Order: sequence, then structure tokens, then C-alpha cells
Amino acid sequence: MLRTKLKQDAPPQDGSSAVSLMSGESIQASVGRFEDADSLKGDVLLLTDLRVIHVSRSNTNHGIAIAALDDIGTVELTQRPTGGYGAFVWAGLAFFVAFMLWRVIESQWVSVAAAVVVALMGVYLIVDRLMSKGERVLVFRASGGELRVELNGEERQSEAESLTARLFELKEERGSTRHTRASRFSPR
Repeated sequence: MLRTKLKQDAPPQDGSSAVSLMSGESIQASVGRFEDADSLKGDVLLLTDLRVIHVSRSNTNHGIAIAALDDIGTVELTQRPTGGYGAFVWAGLAFFVAFMLWRVIESQWVSVAAAVVVALMGVYLIVDRLMSKGERVLVFRASGGELRVELNGEERQSEAESLTARLFELKEERGSTRHTRASRFSPR
């Protein structure tokens, strides 16, 4: 399932890339594969019996965000639309350039061919933008903020759904054990 090289009870060496589990903490579910924080590229979400840990690393930046299980109030799996109107602006520019090519190039066949090619690029940009589903995002809302994880691919989406189900099972288990402890005390 999940192969990890997490450090148990070890403090981070440089504070930037090490992920440590607390004493008695175990990984319950994950989204993505995590072998070592130093070799990681992309996002990985780990659910332990105490916390949710989001580890992200790209070529330019890296980070770790952690939320306590008890602090998480809601989890949202949503579809974020793809970026604004940039594709439409570039398509409009392609149509303008196609018109200018048609007017400036002296050879009739070359001007028409160049204009059609550039106009087809504009059409492609519009169709691609309209047909794009957007990105799937998993959002954990905690008392101090939120954790956002982009999900790329169907496998990650199914992993996210099972992680979410397991998270609420853990919260229920933790809530029921607290309730039973409190009910054992007799009133004075």
C-alpha cells in the first residue's frame, strides 16, 4: 500500500523536508506515494490516527502543512474551474494575428494558409478552455485555516474519497472514546 521512510520520534535535521511521526502514531491512509521527503516531487497527503499531513515539493519550493484531527471540521472535494479568461485573450490575439497575416502577406495562397493555421490555434484555445473539466481539489477546513491538495487523476480521487471516509471514522472513534470516558465518572 504505502511504503514510507518516515522518521519515528526523530527531530527534523534542517526543518524543511523531514516528516516525523509522533510516538504511537501510525499512517491510516494516503493520497499519493511517499518514499522519502527528499526525493518527493508533487503533493502527498498522509492521514495518521492523530493528524493530517500535507507534504508538497516542487523544483522551486517545498513545505509541510499539518492539521490535528480534532481541529478538522469539514472536508470538501470540489472541482475548481480552470484559470480565468487567459485562453480567450490569447485566442482573440490569434484571430487578430491571423487577420494581419492575411492582409500583410502578398502571396494569396500563403496569406490564406498562414491565417487559417493561426486562426485554428485560436479555435483550439477556446475549445480546450470550454471542454476542460478543471482541477479536482480536496480541502480540509480546520479551526486555524485550510489545507488544499490538488488531485490529478482518477486514482488520486478514489484515494481521496477513501482517506476522507477514514478520517471521519477516526474522528468518530475518538469522539466515542471520549464520551465513554466521561460517562464513567459518577456525579458527586
